Amino acid sequence: MEKKDCLQRRSETVIAKIDCVLHKEPQRLTVMNKGKEGRPFLYSDDLIMAISFFRFYFCPKLRQTEALVRRIYGYSPDHTTIDRRLSTIRLEWTVTKSERKGRLLAIDATGISVSDRGGYMDARYGSKPKFHKLHAVVDVEDMIVVAFRLTSEHVADNRKFLPAIREAARRGDTVYADGAYDAKENFSFLEKRGIRSGIKIRQTASPTAPGCLPRKKAVMEQFSFLPHSHLEKIHPLAEKGVMFFNETERMKYWQQKWKDKVGYGRRWLVESFFSAFKRVYGSHASSRVWKKVKNEMTLKLLLYNELLEA
Repeated sequence: MEKKDCLQRRSETVIAKIDCVLHKEPQRLTVMNKGKEGRPFLYSDDLIMAISFFRFYFCPKLRQTEALVRRIYGYSPDHTTIDRRLSTIRLEWTVTKSERKGRLLAIDATGISVSDRGGYMDARYGSKPKFHKLHAVVDVEDMIVVAFRLTSEHVADNRKFLPAIREAARRGDTVYADGAYDAKENFSFLEKRGIRSGIKIRQTASPTAPGCLPRKKAVMEQFSFLPHSHLEKIHPLAEKGVMFFNETERMKYWQQKWKDKVGYGRRWLVESFFSAFKRVYGSHASSRVWKKVKNEMTLKLLLYNELLEA
């Protein structure tokens, strides 16, 4: 019953957004058209955003969205206007909840299909399906999105770690990430900002970890390596009463100890966010133009954050 009430509240919130915007539509249009050259705007950016929220949440097609909004409110831009204005509206990424220190953040990336299309062309010509990458920083306690970046499929996960964490750094003091983000500059940045590192080190890491003291400390902490002058004293077969058959087993054992200590298991909550987000908003972007895709994903994430409080 509680789940049904929650879904009803969220649906009512999305529908009420259009009603709220329509009451202030004349004032918003006056502001937008002030000093504008050429044909004045007929619909405000806020109305296009509210209709887009309706479309992305209930998932009708553009023509169906136009018909539903006109049927409910007696007033709606046509479907071509909704689609065209999606690439021109100005969006500002904001987090609804106030900034709080001491939070736990997790970062990861997931694939977003280019469009909801079949695989005929891929099967016919043997081409590889294209997709976008959504890099998201999630507060694992509130499950809200703190920062995100949208890139093409060719951009490595690690390249968007620093831009996203710089934006989210004021909201957390611990960052969890998998081995894809194991890079010296990431550890150096977290050390400089006073943020606790929860980045998993690859098991191929060198015990000396030259060139970056913060990463060297992380290697020693996760794999229980001794300082360089004592490396020759490490015996991989017996350590504190635990028997190991090889060095790999020893490293796995101590890394698991580190995971339990820092609560690395919470990193999986970012995967839960991706699962929930795709169940509601789909795993594809309905737009093809890059500007529209960015605005579409921004609107979906803004709506996701807002409905968590509904």
